[in-house]
Amino acid sequence: MSGAVDSWPALSFLECLRPGPDENVELALLASYSADLGTIGATLLALAGKDTDAGSGSPSDFADAVERLRGKVRIIIQRGRLAKMRRTPRIAAVLDQFVREVDFDEAIHSWHPKAALVRTRDAGGSVGWRLWIGSRNLTENINRDIGLLLLSAEKGGAFIPGVENLARALAERAGFQGVRPASLGAAVAKLGWRAPAGVRVERLHWSDGTGNMAVPVPTAGTDEVVVVSPFIDKAFLARQAAQGSKPAHLVLLTTIREIERIGPSLAAFDDILVLDAPEYPVGDPEPDADIAVAASDRDPSDDEEEELGRGLHAKLLFMRSGQKRRLWLGSANATMRAWTGRNVEVTAELVVTEPVERGLKALIGSARLVEAPLVEHAPDAIALEEEALERARAQVAARWAAQLGFDDEGARLAHRSDLHPSGPHPDERNIALEVGTLHGELVGWPCGQNIVPLGPMPPAERSEFVRLRVSRAGKGLSWLQRAPADPPFGEDRDRAAFVRFLGARGFLLWLAGLLADDGREGEGDWTHDEPRNRADPGINPALDSSLPTLEEMLAAWARDPEKFRQIERRVSQYLPAVLEEARREDSQTADLLRRFDDLWGKLRRGLGVAEIKGKRP
Repeated sequence: MSGAVDSWPALSFLECLRPGPDENVELALLASYSADLGTIGATLLALAGKDTDAGSGSPSDFADAVERLRGKVRIIIQRGRLAKMRRTPRIAAVLDQFVREVDFDEAIHSWHPKAALVRTRDAGGSVGWRLWIGSRNLTENINRDIGLLLLSAEKGGAFIPGVENLARALAERAGFQGVRPASLGAAVAKLGWRAPAGVRVERLHWSDGTGNMAVPVPTAGTDEVVVVSPFIDKAFLARQAAQGSKPAHLVLLTTIREIERIGPSLAAFDDILVLDAPEYPVGDPEPDADIAVAASDRDPSDDEEEELGRGLHAKLLFMRSGQKRRLWLGSANATMRAWTGRNVEVTAELVVTEPVERGLKALIGSARLVEAPLVEHAPDAIALEEEALERARAQVAARWAAQLGFDDEGARLAHRSDLHPSGPHPDERNIALEVGTLHGELVGWPCGQNIVPLGPMPPAERSEFVRLRVSRAGKGLSWLQRAPADPPFGEDRDRAAFVRFLGARGFLLWLAGLLADDGREGEGDWTHDEPRNRADPGINPALDSSLPTLEEMLAAWARDPEKFRQIERRVSQYLPAVLEEARREDSQTADLLRRFDDLWGKLRRGLGVAEIKGKRP
């Protein structure tokens, strides 16, 4: 948001997360209702400062981001709302360590906040904070969303009531050892925050799911009320009728689906405007056997001329009384469930200037005007079936109590019958439940069976993510959930995955980039990691200028000995497995690696002697 122009500028969510050139992320807690693996990967790349302008990154960038951010990042989502990518790369298995799910039963309440709290430290040791609050989920869909970015400021910043509650709640759900929620909340409460031009933050409202967030209502003398939300209900809208002899001008911007559902009661609004419905993650990327290719499985480049996912997803409430302008924005839809029900939500209450109001009016101006319908539209058979599958998804997610284990046959899921004796199956018994590993085949889960074999899962592909699908009469709904592994996966799983992912040459390119520390971009795209012949016959590895040189090694140590030690630890951890991989890939690359290993060993020993003597080469 900015008060400088009529239209609010388009600042990507990843830009809000990305640290400065000399900053490193020490802690990042993100909350979202839904997410997909591609956006989670892009988020890690941004937090590590490794993403491209398109939000992507090379395999070596991705590996470096995971190594840097392990134990520092948590993405907290509603259980049952994790989507696959269009084509899920095998390396996405390692993303399970960054995700934590809230096990709310969506029939009652949902984890629905959208927020990001990030702590950074620069080269001089100074700590910085950034806080983002808005309406955007961690999904690849490009909807019309709104967000507020706040930056900590030693001078000129304002204290914000309510920020402590947000920080404490995120830390409680993240479950990081060594991060005490009360201490984090107290530290954040002491910070001054700098808001965008034309914005003063009055308060942050964190609804904890107990109905503790009051609905803002216009007072007597309110001139205008604007409601923007993809979901609405009659009770919330009825509260927006201003009191007094002079009624306020009422404006509603929503979707045609909601207008038809609510019906004639919308006649109380002076202006009713619509934008397209928001795009959400694909619900069922598993095509039936007799269907060629589902729309969700098409290559995105096939549709690059088509503007996708431009639906309304922003949620805000604006009131103007004379020259006083107030704006509420965040995760809460214009419904009583969001404001006074049992959803967990976060909303910023702002006082804004006229230029910021003009940004709102630019959004309003992009919509089309419609009349209130004369009757309410009842859902058709297709909509009712979709609702039934959504209900089944929520029931399975709420009853989920499965652990992932391994035996000689491969992976297996074991459901804890002491927590849910009837299993995770939906109420409607003619809705089938299937499960599978992240890249394996789906298998049916019969009712009353507590253990389900999932088949082989290679060490490099092991993941706590499992696939689930509910279906009936040819229609289905698919998603991912975590099943905690017993025993838990450690860093060895990540290393096995990266060795398979990068290959021998990719590992050397990664190492060269770390040593050079010059912002060079790696090769390829992390989302394309299907097994392939990594040795390019047109490349002589011995002549590849991207590989690390002795000069780069010495320069890296002279520039920053501590960072060089960190690189050395990675070489020690990865090189034996990379050598083994190289023997299977290409003998020429394996010979190069052995020579590199010998050179690296001599250099390390030499630098160790120089360091003891207090000298540098």
